[in-house]
Amino acid sequence: SDHINTIMQQKTAPIQGLVLAGGKSVRMGTDKGLLNYYGKSQRDYAIELLESLNLKTFLSVRKEQNITDRSTVEDVFLGLGPFGAICSAFQSDPNTAWMVLATDLPYVDEKVIKLLLEKRDPTKIATAIKGKDKQFPEPLITIWEPKAYPILLNYLTLGISCPRKVLINNDVEIAEIEDDFIINVNTPKEFDEVKKNLND
Repeated sequence: SDHINTIMQQKTAPIQGLVLAGGKSVRMGTDKGLLNYYGKSQRDYAIELLESLNLKTFLSVRKEQNITDRSTVEDVFLGLGPFGAICSAFQSDPNTAWMVLATDLPYVDEKVIKLLLEKRDPTKIATAIKGKDKQFPEPLITIWEPKAYPILLNYLTLGISCPRKVLINNDVEIAEIEDDFIINVNTPKEFDEVKKNLND
């Protein structure tokens, strides 16, 4: 068993970070990645969070965003939202596991990311965060293994572009946390509420 574990460790794919910053933020009315919760843009905060844990990190962006001060993965699966961003990352490097983090999750901190890294199971297609009182895992705080890429593409051929459905219907490792850590912020009202909570 020790020999098998050694072989598995040697074949485990490296992890890179992918901060999702290509959304159009229609409900917010402004780029969610540029919102300021911690004295800097949430985009920069998320990148620095992953880089602090030694993950080379990229911004997932649309072509027209023209971001030049960061390493980026340009979306080539157009109109598919986060699903397209994940597939675009795998197209750029199919031998890497991608730690995906959305910018509309302001309560995700180092503790959450460390838990995900500790729980990682590279024998499965993904390791995902799930709120203890939530029914389904959160696909946008997830480590997607290289073996997930062909599965994602297969779902796409079936007309399915929902990453949560991929997690629900496949063998994934789940790391449970308190629901409060994975609150999504999509509207100005929700942003104001989070800012108030952080300042209290």
